[in-house]
Amino acid sequence: MGSTAGFRIIYDGTALVNNEIAVRELAPALISIADLLEEANFVINGKESKIDVNVKGSFKSGSFGIDLKVVQNFVDGFIAVFSADGVTAVVNLLTLIGFLKNQNISLIGLIKLLKNRPIEKVEDTDDRIVVIHITHDEKIEVDRRIIDLYKNPRIRRSLENAIAKPLEKDGIDRVITSSEEFGKNEIEITKEEKDYFKMPDVQEEVLGENVTEVHLQAVSISFIEDNKWRFKRGETIFYASVEDKEFIDRVNRNEIQFAKDDVLKVELYSKDYLSPEGLKTIYIVKKVLEHRSAAIQLHLPMKDDNND
Repeated sequence: MGSTAGFRIIYDGTALVNNEIAVRELAPALISIADLLEEANFVINGKESKIDVNVKGSFKSGSFGIDLKVVQNFVDGFIAVFSADGVTAVVNLLTLIGFLKNQNISLIGLIKLLKNRPIEKVEDTDDRIVVIHITHDEKIEVDRRIIDLYKNPRIRRSLENAIAKPLEKDGIDRVITSSEEFGKNEIEITKEEKDYFKMPDVQEEVLGENVTEVHLQAVSISFIEDNKWRFKRGETIFYASVEDKEFIDRVNRNEIQFAKDDVLKVELYSKDYLSPEGLKTIYIVKKVLEHRSAAIQLHLPMKDDNND
């Protein structure tokens, strides 16, 4: 069981009077729309469905429009979230995001309404609807799934790349989504609203920190302040800052010279954390304990003079 639906996204403004847009500007926007749809589909439907996005160009004077066809496929036995009829499922997904318009507040509609204002409180009402308190006197009801989309960093980053960044360009004044297939209801985002669609600051979640004594090989070194050195540990290659000032000063005074594959025994600090881009690790060499050549010398058997 599957479903399809189409919509159009239009970049409009004086810079597009000849129906042209730079490939370097268009490609990231299109990829971000595909990423947005895939992530939103996962948030709403989980692993039970898969999204494919197909594209073709369409034009009108003073703009550049792209027709997108979204194909949603379901695993056997999956029933659409909004309807038992799978044909409508992709329409509901596009409506939740705001690429198709209805009377309810969408993700795009919520972002436009909030205008970068913080949400004071989210109040549960039933299984589907929550109440968002924007100020003491202002509150709105939205579908719970809109909040799930709103809090997702990958979705917010994709919206920034598809909407905010194009609108930062001179001569691109608005982004419009519409669909002739579903009543041609247009949703418009103006240049003045672009900052609402920028990715908000996200607090990184630290998963663990550790300091260990390890042996590293210096693959490449840097004498520029705050630049990172490249190290190898076994088969793993990574970058690390070196904070041992005494060691750096000795290197700068040529008291320590490096040869290929020299080994450093160090106190290595590592921190694992979750970022909007996923799991990351940073490394810092806190102290260099020993520097030695990597060359292996043959052990020569020596006659014990005492045994003569």
